[in-house]
Amino acid sequence: MATVQSLAKRFEDTIHNYMAAIDKSLLPTRALDEEMVRKAVFLVRHDGVQIQSFNEERLLLEAIVKDAHSVKVILNFDKLTAICACPQEPMCRHRLAVIFALYQKIGSLSEWVATWREPESKQMALLSEKRSPEQWTKLIRSIWRDAIPDYTTRNYFYYEQMYEGRLKNALSYVPLEREWKVLYRTYAHFISLTEVWSTFISGTQEVHHSFFKTWFDDELHELRDLLGQLRVQHRTFEADAFFEHLKVLVREFIEVKDSSFSQRFSLYQLFWTNLYTTSRLRENELVALKNPDERLRTFFNILLKNDLDIKKISPNETHDWVALAVLAEDENHLQALTNVLLAIKPHVKTFLFEGLYTQYRHQYVRTLSRLFSQIELSELDWEDLFKQFGHYGLPAYSAYLIEKQMYKQWAELHHLHNSPLYFAEECGLKEVQNAAPDYVLPLFHRYALSYLEERNRPSYKQAVRIWKKMKAACKKSGQMEFWTAYITEIRTQNKRLRALQEEIEKGNLI
Repeated sequence: MATVQSLAKRFEDTIHNYMAAIDKSLLPTRALDEEMVRKAVFLVRHDGVQIQSFNEERLLLEAIVKDAHSVKVILNFDKLTAICACPQEPMCRHRLAVIFALYQKIGSLSEWVATWREPESKQMALLSEKRSPEQWTKLIRSIWRDAIPDYTTRNYFYYEQMYEGRLKNALSYVPLEREWKVLYRTYAHFISLTEVWSTFISGTQEVHHSFFKTWFDDELHELRDLLGQLRVQHRTFEADAFFEHLKVLVREFIEVKDSSFSQRFSLYQLFWTNLYTTSRLRENELVALKNPDERLRTFFNILLKNDLDIKKISPNETHDWVALAVLAEDENHLQALTNVLLAIKPHVKTFLFEGLYTQYRHQYVRTLSRLFSQIELSELDWEDLFKQFGHYGLPAYSAYLIEKQMYKQWAELHHLHNSPLYFAEECGLKEVQNAAPDYVLPLFHRYALSYLEERNRPSYKQAVRIWKKMKAACKKSGQMEFWTAYITEIRTQNKRLRALQEEIEKGNLI
């Protein structure tokens, strides 16, 4: 084999590529990385690396690293990979030591280490500068300077680990003064979120999409708490520049035109509903926005109590418009609420059944029912709305029918959908029974027979419980003659069911 010196000279570009990959993947601010580099340098300087062989045909270099135990390392110069016998992945001090030993033949390892550690020195230098919003922004973004690995998009658990590690690193520079802590944490969370944005959005399209969405909701909750603290915290004159700079960062974030506007919008709203709350600031922001989306314009008009005139919205934007309707409700802006809801109404079915996962449909039907109940709608509009709700709208439709004293339609509705007893009771069965007992008799009959089919004593007891309600309804509506004939027929048809006969007698149904 040629000498290590000549081999290093021959593959100088390859070794530089190895070093560039190390520089890109390892951070001096990360304790584990710094320790790994330090130990690898120690092994090189104490002759712990022995180059054993080099395969010219396959471009494989084999080396032994004398650590606590001797470990074999193989470098593939063709594929720029490194394999080590130790269990640590993807990088370890043994791989680093072999690469460093080769690099030492063509360059200064000490200078490389000093340059590699320079970003940490720059961060410390930033901290020594006069405190400024630009300083904070540079410091936090420097922690995110390394590219985010592609695999984090496909695997949420790697993504979460990566995000928490870098955020923790950013938060380690939080100022000592109490009055600056919350503001710095807000900067760290917001900037970190913007730095990881494209990876997060890509993750929502992958197999772990629900984890990414839950993580985003948690981040919004954390930011909401921080902004709430900032809102009530005493603000010094020196802090004004930081709030102004943060406002610009948030504006730049929402003005990016991509497919993630809905998520960006939810984050943007946090700042303008929790932190920047004066009319003057909101008016100025609306003017400062470049070609704002209609949802943005509506958002500020609701906050400013301006009248709205929305003609038409896109079906795939309905989720954002529902949130705006809730905002109009919170702001007691009835004109805006009416306008937004009328724009939403044609798209309710599409939104519920194509834009939402099943587990969220009941929740949104309840929200929409509450919102629409606050505006003026004709009976035809209500009928159309409940048809769009489908079976998820049964509770709301039932309440509407009871309010309008349409008891026959209420009973027909629950017959049509085969509503179980517990559900009919939740939807107002007792109120209908009190107001119009005639209409609930067929429902009681169906519920009792369903228990009868189970052929056991506990079920017979449940059937008798329902028949008691049916008897009370017959008595109230003056149909006791019908009741007597009915229960007699039940006993005749089931005369061989002795347990049932006993339960009927105990229940005094005759």
